[in-house]
Amino acid sequence: MPRLFIYGTLRRDRSQHHRLQDQRFVGEAVTVPEFRLLNLGWYPGLARVPLLQEGRSIWGEIWEVDDACLQALDVFEGDEYERTRIQVSATNGVQPVLIEAYVLLNPDWSRPDAGISWDQEC
Repeated sequence: MPRLFIYGTLRRDRSQHHRLQDQRFVGEAVTVPEFRLLNLGWYPGLARVPLLQEGRSIWGEIWEVDDACLQALDVFEGDEYERTRIQVSATNGVQPVLIEAYVLLNPDWSRPDAGISWDQEC
């Protein structure tokens, strides 16, 4: 089954977690420090930082999801995001692995709140 890195409203204690019903929680993880979370209102967006900007490691969860769930999540995330492979490390110190995550396609770095995270940054 595919594995996803989940960092926002889909996490276990968040408003959209019901979308992962009947899927399998694998563990907690952090990204390599190449990202920022952008405050997009009621949800965060994972954005890969441009060259010469400082990235951060973002905390999240790894989930195994079946194909039906993955297709439904693709629809939920919409065309604002691309499901792409990123490097994460399990919080127990395991070496980084490639895993899929929803990353903003065109982050708006000019927004006044760009770079503001929720509580998931390490």
